[in-house]
Amino acid sequence: MSRLSRWLSVRWASLRQNGDQDPRHDLGRRGEDLAAAQLAKSSLRCIDRNVRVKGGEIDLICEAPDGTIVFVEVKTRTGDVYRGELAINRDKRRRLLRLAQLIARKRGWLDRRLRIDVVVIVWPATGEPTVRHHPNAVTLDG
Repeated sequence: MSRLSRWLSVRWASLRQNGDQDPRHDLGRRGEDLAAAQLAKSSLRCIDRNVRVKGGEIDLICEAPDGTIVFVEVKTRTGDVYRGELAINRDKRRRLLRLAQLIARKRGWLDRRLRIDVVVIVWPATGEPTVRHHPNAVTLDG
């Protein structure tokens, strides 16, 4: 085991013992909080978070004023890059569609309008984070 591997192993064990999580989880949670607040400003009401079903998780589920159910994928990144949008590749889109359909079926929402949005948050080392909301980013034809 290399010195770096040993250090990482000890560091992660220490974090787990102290109740701390992987710093990426903290960043993701902060991103989801910020996304929920930003969506609320757009009149979307958050009705559930981190919904886990077989095959994955939907970060946020919101309801629009017209009754549309909005499934939201949140991508939080550090720095000044567009990697968040690039993470929504073909496989991710398929997975999001499958998860949204499964949740809609389980909750009896198949008679409601449904859409999938993506919110990308870029958290720079200094300054305020940038929030980019992409409504209806994932569709059956895309």
